[in-house]
Amino acid sequence: MTRVMAALAVLVVVAYAPASPAQQADPPSAVPLDRPLPSAWSFQFGAGALATPSYPGAASTKILPLPFVDVRYGDRVFLSPVSGLGVNVIAVPGARLAVALLPDLGRTASSSDRLRGWGDIGAGADLKLSGQVRVLGPVAVLAGVRRQLGAGNGTVVDAGLTAMLPLLRRLIVSATGTVSWANARYTQSYFGVDAGQSAAALSQGLTVPTFAAGAGLRDTSLALLAIVPIDQHWSLQSVTRTEILLGDPARAPLTERRIQLTFGGFIAYRL
Repeated sequence: MTRVMAALAVLVVVAYAPASPAQQADPPSAVPLDRPLPSAWSFQFGAGALATPSYPGAASTKILPLPFVDVRYGDRVFLSPVSGLGVNVIAVPGARLAVALLPDLGRTASSSDRLRGWGDIGAGADLKLSGQVRVLGPVAVLAGVRRQLGAGNGTVVDAGLTAMLPLLRRLIVSATGTVSWANARYTQSYFGVDAGQSAAALSQGLTVPTFAAGAGLRDTSLALLAIVPIDQHWSLQSVTRTEILLGDPARAPLTERRIQLTFGGFIAYRL
């Protein structure tokens, strides 16, 4: 995952969750007769920050200020930095299937001294197909496949479980656990080291041996999202994601720390 997209990925639980606070409006029957029915459009805006690894596998951390934008039309069309621009092809009670296009900013060599002289992984876009099916109460099975168009030109597949629970009147908690697999093109782009890169590292006084990364498991992760509605418009949201690198990404010379932690918070306003 990219430096910025890795930070945004911790919020993917919002896209997989059955409903966000902005979507949990009163049913039409609860709206007074002298008020118009709510519009199918939903708008949320805000800002916050995330602390995220400098690059996948890094031991250092960077603080990223980020906007929060979420625009939806019913259960069909959505636009956000998390889920991208997409359409729910299937949107029925208990099941969804979505197609979306997301930005992919690649990876910059300035993210760490270990990458200096390697050049950047160029920006691109990700075409993603994802779905979820509720299996027991609030628990749903989710799966997705993401194909990079540009950047590393790789493919990542993930699957897992997600659940959202209103624990208190003003506290909603969502938990999502996933396992991810990546093809060889992806793992080599982000975790492999070729002879030229090894030589560039040596010229910077660093010893980074060559490493051929192949297809296989990339990581397993647990993401927690806590939402505190303040009133009808405002809400506070905090996110924490713990990721454990697996397979070649865990063994790569670039990987300084297998356990990757991302956390942060946002304030959002619903129109």
